[in-house]
Order: sequence, then structure tokens, then C-alpha cells
Amino acid sequence: METNQTFEEAVLKTVIWWSDKSFRTPFNQNNGDGSEHGGLAFLLMNMLSNKSQENITDEKIKVFEEHLAKSLTVYRVQYPTSSIWLDVDYHPCQMLAEAAEAADLESQCFPCKSSTRLDANNKVFARYQYGGASNEI
Repeated sequence: METNQTFEEAVLKTVIWWSDKSFRTPFNQNNGDGSEHGGLAFLLMNMLSNKSQENITDEKIKVFEEHLAKSLTVYRVQYPTSSIWLDVDYHPCQMLAEAAEAADLESQCFPCKSSTRLDANNKVFARYQYGGASNEI
């Protein structure tokens, strides 16, 4: 995908991707463990995520998005040639966690085994859940 987007456009794509996958997508947890115990973990993780999503408001999402966009911008100013990685293994990285805390959102909403990378050329790549392909968005 050829892109000549601005940093601001790339930030918007990144922020909206995390907002949609975390707060607007039910059953967003998949740790890739197909065992019986993994199935139980999958069920429990999704129950917690769905319960957490019940308390989300448009106002909280807006605060999250604004905080995350500002954090991405500050990082780019400090490290202009570095890619910016955001990820969730089982817990969100610091930048996502701080944006969620600022918005009074629970970290259980973030999809585990997911990530984004905003590179120095303003291209954004996203991977959703365990085993998900990395796609440019």
C-alpha cells in the first residue's frame, strides 16, 4: 500500500484502530491456546472484557483518544526516526495503559496479543489477536 500520509493522519489511524478494537469490539480476546484450559481462559478473558466494555462512554473514549494522540506526538518529537510500537501481550504497554487510566477505562478491554507500529515514514501496521497477520492500515 503506497502512502504519503502525514504523521497526524497516521496517528489518527492508530488511535482509531485501538479505540475500535478495544472498546467497540465484543469478544476481542484470543490468546491462541486451543487446549481445554486455554478455552476456559479465553472464556474468562472475554467475560472480563465484555463486562468492562459495559462502562464505556463516548466521553471516556474521546479522552483516551486525545491522550493517546498526544503521547504519540510527544514520542515522535523526542525520537523522530524511531517506529512507535503499541502492544498488548496480556497487559497493555505503558502508553496504552496511561491513556486508559487518564480516561478511567479498564485495561481488560484491550485485545491481548495485538499490536500496532507507526514507522518513521508514517505508515501504520496492525496485528489483531494471536496469530493475526500484520497489515498496513
